Amino acid sequence: MKLVRYTRGGGLTNYLPLPRALLELDLSGTALLLYGLLLDRATLSQKNSWWDQEGWVYVRFPIQKLAAALGKGTAVIKVRLRELEEAGLIRRITPRRGEASQIFLCLPEDAFLAGRRSKNQPRPGQKISHDPAKKLAPNNLREPQKENNHSDQYKEEESL
Repeated sequence: MKLVRYTRGGGLTNYLPLPRALLELDLSGTALLLYGLLLDRATLSQKNSWWDQEGWVYVRFPIQKLAAALGKGTAVIKVRLRELEEAGLIRRITPRRGEASQIFLCLPEDAFLAGRRSKNQPRPGQKISHDPAKKLAPNNLREPQKENNHSDQYKEEESL
């Protein structure tokens, strides 16, 4: 991995989202990373219209692949998934024997940007009429951040 300095012109492109409110919960670091990984995958699921009849976005991420992505064993991942379930942050449903679980995520209420949700876009858990042909607007988590126009406010290498 090559490291570069984070400068005022730089934008973040590849990171895991983690709602700040989760830091107030009594969760292990591995559980927080696992949730961030699942939430990142859920944004892709949302773009690809992977939701149930009620509009809940779900993720399919086999335990072996989760373990590989986090560099942990499958036993650790199973324990941390259970930790997230007990905290009410995820719900797992296994559709058929041998298939990967559908993992539904719950988010803190303040995780949604004000004004971002359109009137016809459902709130989590709200029943909707499912139209697979209609795609949700993609989020911009992986788009480069806009440059701050306050370049004269701080000198280079000066911290806030």
